Amino acid sequence: MRLRTASILAVLIGFGGMHAAAAQPVMARIDLASPQTVQALKTAPGVAWWAEFGDHLLLVGDTPRLLSQRGLAPMRMLDGVDPARLYLHADGCAHGAAAAHRELGVALARVGHWELRALRDGETIAADDPGHWQPLPRNRTTIGRYRPDGAAATPDPLVAPLVAAIDAERWYGDVETLAGWDRNSFGSGILAARDWLSERFSATGLQVTQPSFTLQGRTLHNVVGTWTGSAEPDDWIVVGGHYDAIGSGFAPGADDNASGCAGVLELARAATAFRPRRTIVFVCYSGEEQGLHGSAAHVAALRASGDLDKVSAMINMDMIGYSRDGQLDVLLETNSQNRAYIERFAAVAATYAPELGTLLSTNPYGSDHIPYLQAGVRALLTIQGDDTNYPHYHASTDTPSNMDAGGWSRPIGGAILRMNAAMLAELAGAGDRIFADGAGG
Repeated sequence: MRLRTASILAVLIGFGGMHAAAAQPVMARIDLASPQTVQALKTAPGVAWWAEFGDHLLLVGDTPRLLSQRGLAPMRMLDGVDPARLYLHADGCAHGAAAAHRELGVALARVGHWELRALRDGETIAADDPGHWQPLPRNRTTIGRYRPDGAAATPDPLVAPLVAAIDAERWYGDVETLAGWDRNSFGSGILAARDWLSERFSATGLQVTQPSFTLQGRTLHNVVGTWTGSAEPDDWIVVGGHYDAIGSGFAPGADDNASGCAGVLELARAATAFRPRRTIVFVCYSGEEQGLHGSAAHVAALRASGDLDKVSAMINMDMIGYSRDGQLDVLLETNSQNRAYIERFAAVAATYAPELGTLLSTNPYGSDHIPYLQAGVRALLTIQGDDTNYPHYHASTDTPSNMDAGGWSRPIGGAILRMNAAMLAELAGAGDRIFADGAGG
């Protein structure tokens, strides 16, 4: 893992041709700052408003006085930036008109699939580009790094065995297998992947179905494996990730999203060594790349069968196998109503995957947790911190070897899976777990 200086790092960016605002913002890196230091910066004299975005803290107001009174010389003004023209841009999933507007403004920082951008004079957000641009919220942590107040909790002896069952090498082998097929939603390779996933689910003892839905006149299938709870079978946890891919020509989709789909398999193997109190529904979705169609179809089927109210939580995995530099960060994303959910994941990560840095976002966008959130289900996305920094995103070169170019796939994939396994054990009732062979746990 790379080393970073313990001091608050400066960010100095020039913006030729941008509007000169009276209240110019300053921005500082807060990678290793304590919660107390971050709070002191937000409430410093002269601060009109602030915005926290990953490892960056933006401060707007009487910034010269802020710099002089607080002795924060390492912080620098963003000269010429109008704070009223700061936006969050959802990068990486844009098509059509949205793709044409990717180059608006100047990028200040990026976390996961979100960028902080400042628009230049004369630039406007088009009305036909919904969802990809949001005005930067003021006095809000849009994406914040989890900074625990105290030491991590001691591992639960009933959770630790399930976490220990995660095998990163086996997971990576499944990524290689899935990436051997062209998994475009409308191609023949996805049928082979579908059947292989069904066989793998069956081998773990799950009850397997392949529910279908129609997209653009084609019949597509989700792969669903169910493990029925031992004591509370009508309380369900959904674990999902899409198995379709997209690219120019052959679409191996190693990182996006053989990594997450293989993660669903790996969590199924770990969980089926036990009989948790509650039911776990493992789902590999198709049609995600065309607009979350597989997860939307699953939610619709749950609603139609009267089972939606049984789902107490959902975990989504999308792109969990890449780090560009060994910084093992995961972005945990949900909506504002479920912030406690991602905070609990971060606390669990500190105990069972301490090498993992956790970033928390309440701006959900663009993956299979969205239909569940829209249906009122407590759901979140777990995704690598470097998702849109991946140079082979949505390309025929998204192969296992390119995903693992720096040798970090197993470390980051294994860490994210250990975090998810620990949280799944908690959600599914690990405290009352009995082993599958009937022996007490």
